[in-house]
Amino acid sequence: MPRRQSTPAAILITGLALFAMYFGAGNLIFPAMIGMTAGENVNPVIIGFLLTGVALPALGMVASSTQRRGEHDGIASRIGRYPSLVFTVAIFLSTGMLYAIPRVATVSFEMAAVPILTGSAGGETSQLDLFIYTVIFFTAVGVVALNPGRLVDRLGTYLTPALLIVLAILIVTALVTMESVSVQPSPDYANDPLPAGLLQGYYTMDAIASLVFSGVILSALARSGFTTRRKLIWGSTLAAGVAGIGLTIVYLGLAAVGTRVAGQGLDDGAAGLAYAASKALGPVGQAVFSAVAILACLTTAIGLIGASSQYFRKLFPKLTHPMLVLIQSLVALSLANLGLETILEIVTPVNQLLYPIAICIIAIALIDVVTPGMLHWTYRLSAWTAAVVAIPEALWATKISAFDGLRDWLDVLPAGSVNMGWVVPALVAALIGAILDLSQGRLRPVTGGNELPILIYE
Repeated sequence: MPRRQSTPAAILITGLALFAMYFGAGNLIFPAMIGMTAGENVNPVIIGFLLTGVALPALGMVASSTQRRGEHDGIASRIGRYPSLVFTVAIFLSTGMLYAIPRVATVSFEMAAVPILTGSAGGETSQLDLFIYTVIFFTAVGVVALNPGRLVDRLGTYLTPALLIVLAILIVTALVTMESVSVQPSPDYANDPLPAGLLQGYYTMDAIASLVFSGVILSALARSGFTTRRKLIWGSTLAAGVAGIGLTIVYLGLAAVGTRVAGQGLDDGAAGLAYAASKALGPVGQAVFSAVAILACLTTAIGLIGASSQYFRKLFPKLTHPMLVLIQSLVALSLANLGLETILEIVTPVNQLLYPIAICIIAIALIDVVTPGMLHWTYRLSAWTAAVVAIPEALWATKISAFDGLRDWLDVLPAGSVNMGWVVPALVAALIGAILDLSQGRLRPVTGGNELPILIYE
């Protein structure tokens, strides 16, 4: 058992750990790319990005802290036993060993190792180079993730401060030494910049990740003395606030760096940040950028493997935590070396399906905190309706020609043209569900407020 920390220290360390879990490869690249390509529309785009990339994940963590005893799939259990099982397994696989974990390994290799090995970004490396790098990467991930009781402490006390220091060096130096460049907005951001920013926040996958990380974060808070339902909700709110403030500052800084390298013909946000690092910091610039990339990807992979192992241990209790860490590390290692193009084509539509469901669950859970009762149909009807609309959206996202006609039907829905056709139907379904809950007498005071809402794993 780790030593119990004071309340402010526990909140700070847990919040920093949560920041590190959220902040992976996409979180590094997307804000910089917005600054590089949004031009005069950078403000509404980054506002949209912050809403779905910061506010929604933070609210998701708060919502997850309302988990009640017996909810083995977390707050997702409230949409029904079998729907929640399918949904939860899908998010743990898509944000875990089948995509996000191998993805951060290969991205950190491309961003950090390749320029050092070849002398330039995008240089030619061998399959052996990738294999050696990923073996080292997943060995480090596995060693930290082996002890779930110390995972948050190690991330929040050591790795996150190191990440923030190198990020601050990169961002502050670039902002001080480089001037902002004015460019025309790219086609993606020329029209409807706010919805475009909302979609970019989707792609971080952090709202879904809140449901993944919640078990680890809540367990750490409970071990630090947040042992009642009220205290745990309050503690998770403060920790999410720490993480959210950190993400907001870093995202705004990265977007501002992006405006400094706009118009240079760079391919993506990673290239833009590497260029900014070399211009602002000279010969040590690539080393600083490599440190940022490796630490960002390493901390996210550690959090994902730790959280996934905790969840799958509930499903398969005969498997020990070290066995689950090893299995996931080996699967992720194999996929990272086999290539992720096909997996990416599968996971993108899956996210189009999962995100609307996750948003419905999070939103209703937050309402459930401030309403005098335990909602039932409000959860189910809203999430089920969102899924019904999101399925054709996900099928269209596969880019298979047979599903091209779905776009015409989806665009008929309110906000369908910006890929949010599920919102209004889900709101209507939630209203109907709330009326049903009210008519069935479900809106009543909740008792048992001092019981722990989660099972704590040592």
